Amino acid sequence: MDRVEWESLPAPVRDLAQEHLGTIVKVEPIREGRRSALAALAHTKTGRAFLKAAPVDDTRAAAQLTREASLAPHLTALAPALLCDIKQAGWRLLGFEHVQGHRATYAPGSPDLPAVLETIAVLDQLAVPDEVELMWFESRWSTYAPAPRELVHLAGGTLLHTDLNPGNVLIGPHRATLVDWGMASRGAAFVNPADLVVNLIACGHTPRDAETTVADLHAWRDSDPEVIDFYARTVASTWLQALWSYTHPWARAVVAAAQRWALYRQELR
Repeated sequence: MDRVEWESLPAPVRDLAQEHLGTIVKVEPIREGRRSALAALAHTKTGRAFLKAAPVDDTRAAAQLTREASLAPHLTALAPALLCDIKQAGWRLLGFEHVQGHRATYAPGSPDLPAVLETIAVLDQLAVPDEVELMWFESRWSTYAPAPRELVHLAGGTLLHTDLNPGNVLIGPHRATLVDWGMASRGAAFVNPADLVVNLIACGHTPRDAETTVADLHAWRDSDPEVIDFYARTVASTWLQALWSYTHPWARAVVAAAQRWALYRQELR
């Protein structure tokens, strides 16, 4: 999605944001990510807030903002607090608390990993009411699964973040905070640690060491190895298709990681 500047938003949207957050004295655009038309850090007279906004007629972007807003009250132990939710002049804007911390480092031996694992453990136990509308994870994979009859293995009621790249994990003094919940889904519990495995491999871990890192998480320990094999194959084939569409270095790193993981799982058999 093409990005817009703060000043390009309709004046009623900007005015309402300041009513909720306080007088905004400076706005710094954030270039990473492309799911929202606006992603920015707003500086007010009393603090800072992270802003995301998109036109309501952009169906996908609007759905992602709706998902994040609906989830926010249930994520107090995991994610930044939602400060405002504005629908005005054909736009929707969310304002989140600014989290002090640095982006997680997933490299082997990183001191950030214990905090990341603690947060994933909390996520795997978090109950979200049925009325919160989330995507069903197995439905998202229905186009890609090499064996559609096995999609049932991806089904479940666990809250899944589905984008656990290190840029979406902020390490603060007391915990790791997960941001960007726009693609959150419900599905099988093993998916959160499995997705972390792929990201760890992309950041330099061997497949064996990546799996060892998540081995104590209940959602991983209690999973069926054959189901993980299926997921590894599915992720590898899907990311290989994506290679033709995405040229970003991180996307290429994840493609390579997914392939390595699938081959490793095959060798274990």
